[in-house]
Amino acid sequence: MEGIVQLVTVILIFLLVLGITFFTTRFVGGYAKSKIETGNIEIIDSARIAPSKYVAIIRTASKYHAIGIGKDEITYLCEIPEDDIVRKETGTTVNYDFKELVEKARTKIGKGK
Repeated sequence: MEGIVQLVTVILIFLLVLGITFFTTRFVGGYAKSKIETGNIEIIDSARIAPSKYVAIIRTASKYHAIGIGKDEITYLCEIPEDDIVRKETGTTVNYDFKELVEKARTKIGKGK
């Protein structure tokens, strides 16, 4: 009988710790998200082009930029006119011609060399 009481006590303590962890994570995540959304820097979209290499569109203040992100470096690719960025009403999805963006970046990089 004593073993069953100990088992139930351990399960209750585990569930309590699990619940505290869940709500703490939700609170911290919500706080971090609110700090990100109110800043002057926003990641609009990103796409993986190779393992540990990404192309991202970011907004800094009122300008949009394409950047290349690697394991140890960040490379500025080009500025994107605001007219080329089309956001849906939800504010989370961006529509753009990715092929055109990559071509602009290639020509910009080609001119820089």
